[in-house]
Amino acid sequence: MNNILVFCEITEEQQIAEVSLELCSKARKLADRLSARLDAIVIGNDIKNIEEQLFPFGVDSVFYVNDPRLSFYQTLPFFSTITKLIQEETPEIVLFGATAVGRDLAPRIASYLRCGLTADCTSLEIGDHTDAKTKTVYKDILYQIRPAFGGNVMATIVCRKYRPQMATVRPGVMEMPAKDTTRTGEIIKVNSGVS
Repeated sequence: MNNILVFCEITEEQQIAEVSLELCSKARKLADRLSARLDAIVIGNDIKNIEEQLFPFGVDSVFYVNDPRLSFYQTLPFFSTITKLIQEETPEIVLFGATAVGRDLAPRIASYLRCGLTADCTSLEIGDHTDAKTKTVYKDILYQIRPAFGGNVMATIVCRKYRPQMATVRPGVMEMPAKDTTRTGEIIKVNSGVS
């Protein structure tokens, strides 16, 4: 249980959404800090050039669900497909864009898996956390940073015990570095499980 998983949204033009590319870029830095693999999940129908869109932003593996019935977002089929993959792959961290889709999907998944979720993060970091009461040190956990109290305070939220650590991240807040076109990865075809 060490990989990071990013849910990649698809635009109407059948391209990976920019917020998902921003998340992949940031997740690559987090994965490097953890010596972890960066995975992405793409759900849609006949999406072209996934490799060219995702590998340059640091993704190691793409779980690709190609199903004509999922050519547009549907809450329950997407929920069941992603939840099943999380249960099989047991990622340490799962990230979603704080979009209409991400805000619908992430809370359902977190509730079902009984894990924490921080919404509308503006920054993500990896660090250690010491519980003030028990003095227990938790190593290499996700700092989920977001505005609180009307934006007057920046709150750092940690999920010490439950996995995966989940967050939605606001579009446009993560720096997107230049593409690294030398990167390669693996496409893993996954069945949707939709009957």
